[in-house]
Amino acid sequence: MDETHQVRILDLHSKAPLIDLHADTFSSARRTTNFLDGWPKKHLDLPRMFDCGLWAEAFSLFVYPRWGGGQSSRWLEVANRELANIELAVEASDGRFAIARNSAEILQNKENGSVSAIIEIEGLHSLGGDLELIDSFFERGVRIFTLTWNNSNEWATSCMDSKAQTVGLTADGRTAVERIDKLGGLIDFSHSGERTFWDAMEIITRPPICTHSCCSSLKDSPRNLTDEQISAIIDKAGIIGINFYPGFLSSKETEHVTAADIVNHIEHILSFDGEENVGLGSDFDGIRYLPADMSDCTGLSNVTREMINRGFPENRILKILGSNFLRVFS
Repeated sequence: MDETHQVRILDLHSKAPLIDLHADTFSSARRTTNFLDGWPKKHLDLPRMFDCGLWAEAFSLFVYPRWGGGQSSRWLEVANRELANIELAVEASDGRFAIARNSAEILQNKENGSVSAIIEIEGLHSLGGDLELIDSFFERGVRIFTLTWNNSNEWATSCMDSKAQTVGLTADGRTAVERIDKLGGLIDFSHSGERTFWDAMEIITRPPICTHSCCSSLKDSPRNLTDEQISAIIDKAGIIGINFYPGFLSSKETEHVTAADIVNHIEHILSFDGEENVGLGSDFDGIRYLPADMSDCTGLSNVTREMINRGFPENRILKILGSNFLRVFS
């Protein structure tokens, strides 16, 4: 990367509310000091967030169904532990790390010299169908609710379910979506089956989001969004965070997938007049491989460089890097 590009990228990252919409860094982790002091085995830690200019990261409370001995009765315990770890990291950070419940808090945290943690729960199976737990997690700062992971649950059908096209929200699932929406939470459709998507879109009044998804027109995958879904999200003023996983970005061999493929998906959403509706949703620490020119979160600069190389105007780049999410998270 030449010096001129590097200077411009650093300038953009200083201006942009650089926000990534999905990371699994705290999933299953038991020690928070690693995140605060440096965690080389992970894609993300606090020192590198400061290094690359990340203002905020959406950290998931993810429970793999096989954890807890595969016992659903223990999933809630894991989710609570992950949230407690984030809370402990905030307490031990000497003001460098703070939870953000809305855009105003992201901006205030930045003013105070803090990086923000946005908290999302990925897959509502850990709640075991208990509506009261939605309120409990919301009170503790969770603001993004991903309806499913790759497994269906009591409330919704996953994109990986054989019935994803025909079975969506259950009756209780509709009640859960209404409750989240009324509380002020955002419904995240990443991992949702298509019928679940359309069922919930009829209910929500707040902008829909997909924190870490790509476009099926560029790479066919149950995890990616159809053009019809993309249009619907744009029509409701929502946002799509582009996932960095090579298998969702391209049919090329993993070692040939680069940040340019991420920008291809960004451009596809732009083709729907989606300049206000696209962002970054890396899936850091939730995917085994990143694009070849990106080893960790500091590689976000390569996405910015590619947008510069393609002639994106500065205002558009700033929207994609984070301003679009600030609007949705207000």
